[in-house]
Amino acid sequence: MANTPLNILVLAVGGNVSQGILKALALSTLPHRVVGVDVSAAQFGLYTVDCAYVGPWASDPAFLDWLLALCRKERIDAILTGAEQVVQVLAANKALIESQTGAYCCVSSQSVIETGDDKLLTCEWLREQEFLFPAFAASEDTVALQRLRDIHGFPLIAKPRIGGGARGLFMIEDDADLEYASRKKRYVVQAVVGSDDTEYTAGCVTDRDGHVQGSIAMRRVLLSGTTYRAYLGDFPEVRAVAAAITKALGAEGPCNIQLRMTDAGPICFEINPRFSGTAPLRAHYGFNEVEAVLRHYVLGEAMTPMPVVTEGIALRYWNELYVNPTAHSRLESEAMLAAPKDFPSRIEPYGMT
Repeated sequence: MANTPLNILVLAVGGNVSQGILKALALSTLPHRVVGVDVSAAQFGLYTVDCAYVGPWASDPAFLDWLLALCRKERIDAILTGAEQVVQVLAANKALIESQTGAYCCVSSQSVIETGDDKLLTCEWLREQEFLFPAFAASEDTVALQRLRDIHGFPLIAKPRIGGGARGLFMIEDDADLEYASRKKRYVVQAVVGSDDTEYTAGCVTDRDGHVQGSIAMRRVLLSGTTYRAYLGDFPEVRAVAAAITKALGAEGPCNIQLRMTDAGPICFEINPRFSGTAPLRAHYGFNEVEAVLRHYVLGEAMTPMPVVTEGIALRYWNELYVNPTAHSRLESEAMLAAPKDFPSRIEPYGMT
């Protein structure tokens, strides 16, 4: 099977994380064919894959049956995604999807996903497991909020318990802000740890036995909640903490840990048990977790230790895809395009060497 191209389904290819999965696949040596899916024909990734579909939202009651039918039709070997809402649905239906289609569903267990998705549960889990964690309080717990203020002072930071990309996040600078935060539902308020210039993202990969077979870390600068500049390094303390958290959590395959360095050591403030938006950066430097997961979980190859990356700088920028109108029209009207690359769309080559 190793020489037969894998049929890989990538969901939500309009999002930055799933686009990163596509880039990592393009950098791999694994023979593959990619089927891409998103909810609109106006999504970048649909015009870069081997076969494109427009499908329902993951929240749509029809989504699961649609997905099962698509997997059978396209003889899918593995399902990948970086979209959190899709990950949640896949995790809840992993056994069903795998048993009815034979496609490996690359997602951790539902309990692991729930712990990582909910920032309040993440903090509670870190505390229970005796890892360092940011002091926190649920927005509805006014007593805990006052205690947090009395001990740590301002500023504090308020975040939706579920969500990403810095959506809904705001700083609490005074009592008026704190009172406003207390009226928000399903928020978590945290003490600010470290600083913007000591923030790290670390990726880990685990095998079927739960062993962490590699970790990679980069100091990052954010723009709108996503990594904009990345500085790769050895960062042994960061990688060690990330690997320990990943192992204790029981993540399957990829897991991304976000931390800030403090005088007490690296403090984790967010866990994403899925592929990260920085997956293509890692793959460029030889840490291709997408390929490693497919080789191990789909092809049954032994997962050997991943390389240790100690140097690298990645700067991100906007780019353009000029879509062929015929391709877009057909995908919009038929919800399927058999060979998007046969249409002369063009990616702006600015900056290429």
